[in-house]
Amino acid sequence: SLEKFVAISRVEPASILRLLREHTVAGFYLPFLSEQVQRELASEALHPHSTHWVRAALGSSRTRQVAHPLKWCRRCIQDDIATIGRPFWHTAHQSPIALICILHNEPLHWRAQRSKQWRLPRQDDDVETPLPDTLQKAASIAAALSAHLQKTPFIDMTSLRRCTLYRLQEIGVIHSVNGARHERMAQWFTSTTAYAIARIAQPKFAEHIDGSAIPRLLWRQKRTTAISWMLLWSALQWKSSNEAIHSFADAAAGHSPPIRGQLQLFSELETGTRRTPEYVRDAFQTCDSYAQVMEHSKVSRHDVVRWLETDPELRIEWKARLRESRQIECIERIRNFAKNAPQSRRADIENNCSAEYRWMREHAPNQLIALMKSLTNRNSTQSLLQY
Repeated sequence: SLEKFVAISRVEPASILRLLREHTVAGFYLPFLSEQVQRELASEALHPHSTHWVRAALGSSRTRQVAHPLKWCRRCIQDDIATIGRPFWHTAHQSPIALICILHNEPLHWRAQRSKQWRLPRQDDDVETPLPDTLQKAASIAAALSAHLQKTPFIDMTSLRRCTLYRLQEIGVIHSVNGARHERMAQWFTSTTAYAIARIAQPKFAEHIDGSAIPRLLWRQKRTTAISWMLLWSALQWKSSNEAIHSFADAAAGHSPPIRGQLQLFSELETGTRRTPEYVRDAFQTCDSYAQVMEHSKVSRHDVVRWLETDPELRIEWKARLRESRQIECIERIRNFAKNAPQSRRADIENNCSAEYRWMREHAPNQLIALMKSLTNRNSTQSLLQY
């Protein structure tokens, strides 16, 4: 019903877009539309019999509907009464994935009963959002990202896809842009806190809850609702809301690095790119086998092998550490046996320390020779001849 507003009749489309962005839920969806589409949408918004633009602004359809229950914050209502004398609905609270107030860091309340009338919040018909303490950080990031979208005029989708792929490689979800497994990405998403936020905020939006929409966002480049992007970006393991917002702002403005990282200033100093996340490197620094790495990182053997294949430097470092640890263990085992059995001969050492002896003969032959020479000579006294 924008045609009923006298303030925006017969004005330029920019004023209509500003009204939609600041005072309606369309502000969470408009940034994902191109500049030309937004202008056409603003022109159609003044036509009394045009309804197609509403679905274009919300990124929804008959088969994929988004729930927008009216939500509000207790402390915001108190502040509104203290400052202007009456409460009002805050647009930032109406985000489809907002469960927390970014100003007061408190869970939002929402109206249980649907009504076509714009009534102010009342105490008798509101329900508090069920938000566990473990989801406080994820809810803050999602709400802050939604509020930032209202201030974003346009988004460079190519840059956003490139930054998202780069971040997924950085946190270890994918190892190759061309060889990523869609099932693994969906499995990863269901293990994030953003998945739990989606189940609470949009319980009937199954397509965006199970992670099946992520491949379409990154590779197929089909037009999808902005909820998928907000949930995906919220799940990228950001340390804080500020880091998520600043990274998203750079990606939306086109300031994105290439997929393989920064270009080297001098080609002769070029080194291999480290794409393995830090928590994976920490696991390989403390674990001595595939089983220990799998248990430590809660991943499959296939993921461990793929990490080592993708990061040659990590593979070399891990093998060198394991070889050094195994060599020290073998030397200690042989020395202890020779010490506990002073009359033993070389054949006895080979029989009782067969595994250690064979390993050193294959992987450290020079160290084995030096070790055997350092042991006490068992044949220093000549045996008596028997007549």
